[in-house]
Amino acid sequence: MIVQADSRSRSRAGNRGGSSPDTFASFDIDRVDNTDGSITLTNKTPLPEPLPDIYERFLFWANDTPDADLISGLDKSGRRHMTYGEARVMASHMARYLSSRCPDAHDTVAVVDDAGPDHAVVKLACLEAGLVHAPFSPALAFSESGRSRLLELFRICRPALVLLSPALPAEFAELLSRETLNFEIITACEKASDGNVLQEFQSGRNRPDDPAAIYFTSGSTGNAKGVMITRHMIAAVQGAISSHWPFLAARRPVLVDWLPWHHVFGGLDNFFKVIWNGGTYHVRPAPSPNSMAATAREMVQLEPNLYIDVPFGIKLLLDQLETDEKLSRSFFADLDLIFFAGAGMDGETWARLNRLIADPENGARKSLRVASGYGSTEAASTICLAHEEPGSPGEVGIPLPGHQLRLVDVDGRTEVRVRGPNVSPYYMVRSGRAPMPLDEQGYLCTGDVVAPVRPFHPELGLRFDGRVAEDFKLSNGTRVKVGSLRQMLLSACAPHLGDVAIAGENHDYVAALLFPTASAAGLDDDSLFRTFERALARHNDQWPGSSTAIRYAVIMRDALDPETGEVNDKGHLVQRRTLQNRAADVDRLYAKRPDRDVIVPGEPRY
Repeated sequence: MIVQADSRSRSRAGNRGGSSPDTFASFDIDRVDNTDGSITLTNKTPLPEPLPDIYERFLFWANDTPDADLISGLDKSGRRHMTYGEARVMASHMARYLSSRCPDAHDTVAVVDDAGPDHAVVKLACLEAGLVHAPFSPALAFSESGRSRLLELFRICRPALVLLSPALPAEFAELLSRETLNFEIITACEKASDGNVLQEFQSGRNRPDDPAAIYFTSGSTGNAKGVMITRHMIAAVQGAISSHWPFLAARRPVLVDWLPWHHVFGGLDNFFKVIWNGGTYHVRPAPSPNSMAATAREMVQLEPNLYIDVPFGIKLLLDQLETDEKLSRSFFADLDLIFFAGAGMDGETWARLNRLIADPENGARKSLRVASGYGSTEAASTICLAHEEPGSPGEVGIPLPGHQLRLVDVDGRTEVRVRGPNVSPYYMVRSGRAPMPLDEQGYLCTGDVVAPVRPFHPELGLRFDGRVAEDFKLSNGTRVKVGSLRQMLLSACAPHLGDVAIAGENHDYVAALLFPTASAAGLDDDSLFRTFERALARHNDQWPGSSTAIRYAVIMRDALDPETGEVNDKGHLVQRRTLQNRAADVDRLYAKRPDRDVIVPGEPRY
């Protein structure tokens, strides 16, 4: 049975107080300069051999330490815990039930629910039964536009069965026109697990290339597409990460995570990283400025040795740690890794994080690492990972063990392309399957831009440098590198600039929509105006070129809106959608005579 318990009374998968390697694993990158001008980078560190199936990895830990916590989540009674042994039994009964309702091999089971123990049982049951798990955000069910989007996604993945969160509106099921279940079935499987014989998993029945999950791209640069994730893709990524970061095996990971499971960062990478290494996964609700204090306090009680987040969450956490010395000491006491990805981190947040780690009063472990990485949905989440202490927040490391990168010049910038066992075999679209965007050598074209951390030596590490699709040209033909310019502006206007949308396509100059941070709320309108005016003037003095200088800017008083597509699932500003939604403000930036509320750097308002 699943029980309610205080977090400190439960058996932990992690070994508190154990030692961790002081460095990342050594690496061996083979660089080839090709005759066509591209560069190939191959990580020659091999993947584990043999590479186990991801579900067999779960079974190993369920047999080895059945009483260790696998996952916990909050419900009306408090924090609910589930051990590896309990999850094993419940997943077995759930797999048997799902198989009886899904007649065809590799049928899709859609789940509209947040992260938590029940959802974890369904994920594992699908793996055991050879079914395809397709997670969706329950937030979509609460708006007309969200419901329309969800129905469109269902038309693409064609689920044989849909499991709905009990928190969803009752009438929502009527819109789906297909068989639906609620999570009461989990309770039935739990009761069945008390007395029925455990179904024995048939090793070898599922092949490595069998489909295991469908995740949808964020749709930030086009229509959303379903990405088919195979069992081997999951195992290859987690096996590679384990080889690259041996400290994960030295102490079983304990992670407190709020990232949504309908995105690969939380639902694929974080969840299976914990399972691959026999760790514990604690689910928290998404943070906000008002809830982060409670999140930080419980995070300390749950004693994580990993902290994985997007920069937005890190900013909220820093606000708590910087004002509570006791909380800060407790947070850092047991950490092996602080990892961020999914969106760019501004220089001020980077500096704040490193100041806290360096402060001897916080007692951070000598083995604590701050790292980042880079990936995509089409590559089962991860393509590159840090291999050394980064010197700046944009560094993403080197390709995973057993994987290859191809660096190709595209209009004067370096697109990163990937080939390896982590690349999806196909997209799912309304008409059926669609091919991945592979180049002539079989590399996935990511559309992302990188640059070497050390000039002319990409084999020593890469940094993320934006997206090809975000870049644009001014009317004089000059290309504006949006990713790089965004980072420069965030740094120049720190700590009061939260994000920025950059305009100028087919115009004569670059302009910007400025989205202030919460800290800027302490400034009155005139003070904030003058602060940004001076910061942008300094930026223009340093970067006076037509592709970098900001001619005009407007301060946005309303926040970015995820509901209208201005923020993607990663928490990253969607450039084109934001500019489209705020066309009236963009027009102000290109009026013949700017109004009084338009910032003109170098020309004081008064």
